[in-house]
Amino acid sequence: MSKESHLERTAKEPRDVSLHRVIIREIDEINDSIRVFRLETPDDGMIKFLPGQWLDVYVPTVAQAGGFTITSPPSAASPPSDSKKYAYLELAIQKSPSNPPAAWLWQQPPSSILQSVLHVRVGGAFVYPPFPLKPEPIRKVIFLAGGVGINPLTSMLSSIADLNNKNNTPEVHFFYSVKNPPSDVEGPFDSKRIHFLDRIAGLFSPFPCPDGCAAPASVKGKFKLFLTSGTGTGPTPTTPPDEKKETIPCCNGRVQTPFLRRRITKQDVASALGLGLGDGDGDDQEGTYVYVCGVPSMTDQFVRELTSPVETGGLGMEADRVLFEKWW
Repeated sequence: MSKESHLERTAKEPRDVSLHRVIIREIDEINDSIRVFRLETPDDGMIKFLPGQWLDVYVPTVAQAGGFTITSPPSAASPPSDSKKYAYLELAIQKSPSNPPAAWLWQQPPSSILQSVLHVRVGGAFVYPPFPLKPEPIRKVIFLAGGVGINPLTSMLSSIADLNNKNNTPEVHFFYSVKNPPSDVEGPFDSKRIHFLDRIAGLFSPFPCPDGCAAPASVKGKFKLFLTSGTGTGPTPTTPPDEKKETIPCCNGRVQTPFLRRRITKQDVASALGLGLGDGDGDDQEGTYVYVCGVPSMTDQFVRELTSPVETGGLGMEADRVLFEKWW
């Protein structure tokens, strides 16, 4: 049986009716499998979206649409300012020769497709703030990202950072599990080869990033990085008791980000929720939401563990407080 196309898989998802013209202005090859694109939106401010949504992307000479998540916050698509040359949408696209739109966007050299015109349409229901929104302030958000599942959560995190100076911004716990970068074998880690690591670390850091990727302490909360070998399909069942403390330099060495050589566990999430810590807040779910995005095996396992009753070993979250999206 053939794999469903993006349009088939998302046929029941909400999407705009309008197609918008965008121009490929920048391409950054993060590593051998990820490229980040900045698409200029000539009609400044005309493309509206919520953090977490994706685009139907139509590239030249390919009839079918590709589906790629927007990784920038909505503020990036607003009219240009002193700190921004043009309004844009950002996409992080994984190399996939069997996916015609992705294959077109991975032509070599990258410069050969700069200034190309694409057409895009906004869609998707995996959004922040959650919809419909409960009649309560959002006080805590927990993000669980696996691999390319980082993409929609990066947009959400950046959007929260944009609101940092306003009242009632939530406490954020951000868990990011990703395969070891290739440089792990050859020498020191290169944070730039783990996509969006510098950006995320910078948003949580109390120090300004040298390249201006984030203002200091833009997000209140904690960031935890997990580097895996890429073997296995889901989180390990328990937290190892003798974890080695290691760090990876981020933001040109300004920020030292700790990491663990394992997968995210249920115990990690329980700690972020306040369960088992003796602080009395564990059973109070008001204002707390968990977002999960990754491969289906990871997503299914965490949603099951989060929403199962405490009596059966779950974390007892209300189902409408656990939002998820699966990436293949």
